[in-house]
Amino acid sequence: MKNIISYKEKVPIWKMILGLTALGVSLYGLLSLELPSIVLLAVSFILLKSEGTEIDLASKAYRKTKSFLGLQFGKWQNMETPEYISVFNTTEDITLRIITAETTNSKAIIKLNLFFANNTKITVYRTNDLKEAFDVASHIAEALKIDLLDATVKNDFNWVDKEAYRKNGEIIHID
Repeated sequence: MKNIISYKEKVPIWKMILGLTALGVSLYGLLSLELPSIVLLAVSFILLKSEGTEIDLASKAYRKTKSFLGLQFGKWQNMETPEYISVFNTTEDITLRIITAETTNSKAIIKLNLFFANNTKITVYRTNDLKEAFDVASHIAEALKIDLLDATVKNDFNWVDKEAYRKNGEIIHID
C-alpha cells in the first residue's frame, strides 16, 4: 500500500457544472476587463473547493487539505503519537436549499478516525466499502504500530486482531 493516504470530499456534479460554468464566464469577463467578473470568480472558487486529509505514514505527518480543481493546499504537521485507529460507521447528511424549499438526504459512510492521547481525532479516510476501510485501517495500524478498533456497530466497539486480519482477511475481535 501507499505511504501517503488521502481522502478528499467529492464535489457534487451539480456544483462541478455550476462552478466550471462560473469559472469560464468569469475568466472571459476578466479578459474583457469586466470588474464584476471577480465576484463570479469567487463564487466558482466556493463551488469547486473541497476539503480533506492526507497522512504520510513514512514521516508520521498529516495535513488538512483544501483543494481546488485538483490542486491541494495544506501545511504538513507532525503527528502526536496516535493511540489507535477506529473504523466507524456513520451517516453523512447532504442538505440542498432552494429559496423556500429544503431537503436533507442521508447516506451511510465508513470513516477511519485516528485518535490521540488527549482524545483528539482526525479523519484520515472515508469510503463506502467495509473491506477497503479495514484494509486501509490495517495498513495504517501496522505502519504506526497502533491498535485497530471496530466501531462499525453502534454501541458495540471491539478491538481487531490485526495479525489474523492481515493473514486471512477476517475480522476477529479480541477481548
